[in-house]
Amino acid sequence: MDETIVYPGGSPAKLTAVVIAMAPGDETGWHTHGVPLTGIVLEGELTVDYGPRGKRTYRQGDAIAEAMSVAHNGRNSGTGLMRLFAVFIGAEGVANTTPAPAKP
Repeated sequence: MDETIVYPGGSPAKLTAVVIAMAPGDETGWHTHGVPLTGIVLEGELTVDYGPRGKRTYRQGDAIAEAMSVAHNGRNSGTGLMRLFAVFIGAEGVANTTPAPAKP
């Protein structure tokens, strides 16, 4: 997304690793990230809609460095389960994910 990755300062570091699983057609809802997020698609297919900046589709084995300040919505665009291993490079007291208004 042509965005500088900026680590939140002023608070102790807090790394959070999760596996996000989504059934076919499931969506994350529009959101932004207050911290850098990176991940890898473990299984399936994920299409991320960045509004006027377009869409990107990630498949099993693809790495993701997710947008922070650009609102986006992820959707399982495949026919089976989508699993994403994600690591939020955060800080205590800083939200990893914040809901955003519907598609910009």
